[in-house]
Amino acid sequence: MRNVAVVLFLVLMSAAAELSGMQEVIFPEAGALCVGLWLMPKAVWNVRTRQVPLLLTVAALIGLAVNLLLPFGFGLRFLVAFCLVSLLLHLVRCNMYPVVSAAMLPVLMGTTSWVYPASVLVLSSLLAVGCWWLPQETRPDYHPYGLKHWLKLAVALCLFLMLEAVVGRLMPSFSPAMLTYMSVPPLVVTMIEFANRRSGFHERTRTIWGLIVAAAAVGTLAEWGLHRTLGLPMAIGVLVSSGVMLLLFRRFKPFAPALAIAMVPLLLPNMVLLWFPLLAAVGAAYFILVGKYLSTR
Repeated sequence: MRNVAVVLFLVLMSAAAELSGMQEVIFPEAGALCVGLWLMPKAVWNVRTRQVPLLLTVAALIGLAVNLLLPFGFGLRFLVAFCLVSLLLHLVRCNMYPVVSAAMLPVLMGTTSWVYPASVLVLSSLLAVGCWWLPQETRPDYHPYGLKHWLKLAVALCLFLMLEAVVGRLMPSFSPAMLTYMSVPPLVVTMIEFANRRSGFHERTRTIWGLIVAAAAVGTLAEWGLHRTLGLPMAIGVLVSSGVMLLLFRRFKPFAPALAIAMVPLLLPNMVLLWFPLLAAVGAAYFILVGKYLSTR
């Protein structure tokens, strides 16, 4: 039942986006939220059900405000969005890290439409309602990190954004706009997860990296092959990609950001789409290794 609910939710989200013609309806991190809130029988985040739509909507508004109000380049706006949403999570003492993605996605995609926070509100409210139907065990203990920890994560992100800019200048075949997809928000969330020294992900480093690469490849092939090449509805591709990822989760254990990565290709321009598995592989390697390093500091 949990698997069916996850697939149905993502399929309906993509169908709504295609039928309305509004790309802002697609929220890739909904995949990660479905895993953490619905798929897992044991709660993984220290968050109350009523907080889910509130935190995600506030984060979406932060990302939209950064785009509308700050006259900076992409890198600086991306970093500012990360810092602001990190402060939000620190203040409310919450470890539902997909909230970070809600603030960073509109910056990555250049979203300036109020449709985005409205869609996040609707989707997150539906997720919260689903939590009553698919209850989980008691919330885990939460050991909050201080602002110094979040500052280290911000520095690591800043260094990677600088690296992207340098590579973009040295390799003209990869435009700077294309390289920004090496730091898609679910990969930033992956770094945060690995930076938690109490995380059990450290023992599965290679497996999780493989899941992320597989998710990028599966999502790309489904979107490119079924939707953009054969002309089938986007929902068909989402049905295939989410189904494959859930099968992989049964074999290798779930990792929430991986399902979000499988949804990212729905938003990618054609010039980036087929390169996305490679970009995700490089970005995942950096963010996982940096996260593990920071967890020891």
